[in-house]
Amino acid sequence: MFDILASGLVMGAAYASLGICVTLLSRMGGVVNFSQSATGLFGCYTTLVLTGTGTAIWLAVLAGILVGAITGALSGVVMARWFGNADIRTRSSVAIALMIGFLSLGSRIFGDKPRDAPGLFAGLHISIGNVNIAGGLVVSLLVSILLAVALDLFITRTHSGTRLQAFAENPLTAELIGIPSGALTVLVWMIAGAISSLALIIIISSTARNANYMSLSLLIIPALCASLIGGFSNFYWTLLGGLLLGLLESAVLSAPSLAPFAQVIYLPAVMLVLCWTKRKETWDAQRA
Repeated sequence: MFDILASGLVMGAAYASLGICVTLLSRMGGVVNFSQSATGLFGCYTTLVLTGTGTAIWLAVLAGILVGAITGALSGVVMARWFGNADIRTRSSVAIALMIGFLSLGSRIFGDKPRDAPGLFAGLHISIGNVNIAGGLVVSLLVSILLAVALDLFITRTHSGTRLQAFAENPLTAELIGIPSGALTVLVWMIAGAISSLALIIIISSTARNANYMSLSLLIIPALCASLIGGFSNFYWTLLGGLLLGLLESAVLSAPSLAPFAQVIYLPAVMLVLCWTKRKETWDAQRA
């Protein structure tokens, strides 16, 4: 039972971290970023390649985060340069195009052959009574919680966060009043790229997931689902949604008869969230 809980929380924390990146760009960039996992994969696979050549593991991780940040920044440049004043549908469509482009380019550069993941936290354990808790679980949970808290405080308590929200709501007006929308857009995309790379590195080093390029790209699905639970605006609900999805997936995987259908759980989860969030409109329509 504890193994199922631990595995679910590790996966859920990674889903939450990716979902928090999606929520960040939704709130501060005015876009639903379908390319989030594809962006993070560049940094993640950079780490895998470097560790495979004997590079020190933490140096490889830092290099991977840097590559993820650069990849995210390049996406931000594209978005700010040519689609800064576009509506959310157009920007989200561009994000889909970026996802396709990054996946095609990444599979060409790195190939689709499974790679061994480094054991980042293999020697780290925390004992509570008679229970040993793996370091990967603790670190992944701390990262996702700190991300949610830090980003929420940044948006609600800082001047830069307020400026970015103003830009997301109305880019043209934000530019007219002197907000440097281009630079802020690139910064947000760069931060999201670095975070998504770190999240992917953690999940493949802390679980038994096969580090296959195309299969890892599908992590955008639970990330989007977690962000949807948060309404693409609330970091804490996104965090909770990611953790719940991870626990649910781990429970399904633990049952041999249900394990082949583990990836199907996101469809009913999405439908339940949509039905719940739209319930007021439905009830109002029925009363009318």
